[in-house]
Amino acid sequence: MKKEIRIAIIGCGMISHRHMTVIENLNKRGENLRVVAAAEIDKDRLLAWGKQYGIEEKDLYQDFREMLKRDDIDEVEVCVHNNLHTSVATAVMAAGFPCYSEKPMACSYADAKILYDAQKKYGQKLAVQISSIYNPQTRIAKKMIEEGKLGKVYHARSVGHRRQGRPGYDMQFFSKDFIDPEIGVHGPLFDLGIYHLAQMLYVLGMPELESVYGVQSCDYWTHPTIDAQTNRKAPVEDLGIGIAKFKGGLSMDIYEDWAIHMDEIGTSFIAGKNGGIKFIDVDSTGGPMAVPEGGGIVGGGHLQTPKLEHFGVDEDGNLFATKLDCAIGDITGQQELALHPEMVMYNDNQLHWYSYLRGDLTDETRIDSPYIAMQTAFLSEGVVLSNELGRSVTADEIKKMSKSIAIREQKTDFGVIKYDFDEYVPE
Repeated sequence: MKKEIRIAIIGCGMISHRHMTVIENLNKRGENLRVVAAAEIDKDRLLAWGKQYGIEEKDLYQDFREMLKRDDIDEVEVCVHNNLHTSVATAVMAAGFPCYSEKPMACSYADAKILYDAQKKYGQKLAVQISSIYNPQTRIAKKMIEEGKLGKVYHARSVGHRRQGRPGYDMQFFSKDFIDPEIGVHGPLFDLGIYHLAQMLYVLGMPELESVYGVQSCDYWTHPTIDAQTNRKAPVEDLGIGIAKFKGGLSMDIYEDWAIHMDEIGTSFIAGKNGGIKFIDVDSTGGPMAVPEGGGIVGGGHLQTPKLEHFGVDEDGNLFATKLDCAIGDITGQQELALHPEMVMYNDNQLHWYSYLRGDLTDETRIDSPYIAMQTAFLSEGVVLSNELGRSVTADEIKKMSKSIAIREQKTDFGVIKYDFDEYVPE
């Protein structure tokens, strides 16, 4: 039997249920994972969560700092909202625990860099949830580029679209924190864009950004009645677009919306001299392990079945198009696991993390999700700053102008939580 990993959860909202679903499904496969404690500032939500998962009241905490005094925790999973990720995750590592944090890494590049640097400062392991990079679609595309099958790659497109899906506003079963400018801070570019941007950057080999021009909008339809119901105080953008230039001549156009009056706007793709690949049904819900037995994915949506389409020209000038099924559970995914059983560790965010904790994956063999997430925040911040300034910004300007906006004081029913983490020092 595998060594038990004792898990603590901070934040008992919607995404924590997805974590629990993955844990339950992995345990059915013999992973030996046990949730020993949870923390949540909302007492009613905390008690309901504990009852649902059979966690005794003595192991439930409103103040996560009290939970971190325990000596029976192997790792902590941070499931709080966006602008608390740096605040809470750094506190977890400062307390001496490895940390698995939800996406996005942070709401500014400065805060992502602070969290990234905290790994070394506290000597702890860190991972960030980016489900889109843990599946055959991403692996196949990355290998095709590395092997030169597209020739010189010169352009990419990163796309994310919902017809009308602003969490906390159109989709009121999501937390209203999404549209709170202090807690959610940003709209789709940071919230969902990480799945698409991170996948593109990772597949492309983490190209070095030179400059970016961006525009954001919060002009989609609203209504005073819904504003009152959701306590919408200030607009959070519902559209983010940009054009980025990387060293070596690569360009990328970026499109990410929560809501727009259009049915289809296309998909992400990468184009090279000799060929191109289109990304279809990119995973943003966590893959098969995130689906509870007999139920739907927590938070809605469907189980994606990622595919690729490969377009190109052969040496005789003939055009071709090839469709590639590359979901974890289809024939391609099953055959990959039959030939290379170790790849199961690369098919799920959380299993990848637990394998890293156990030593089955090393710093060299794991996917470095904190670095990928930080670079994604860097590019996203460029779009935000460009929009604010009304001009393109360089990579050096992003580093100099980015500011820490992560929450340093949080009011709760039991008092004020003060977060102590480093200031951002521009590079």
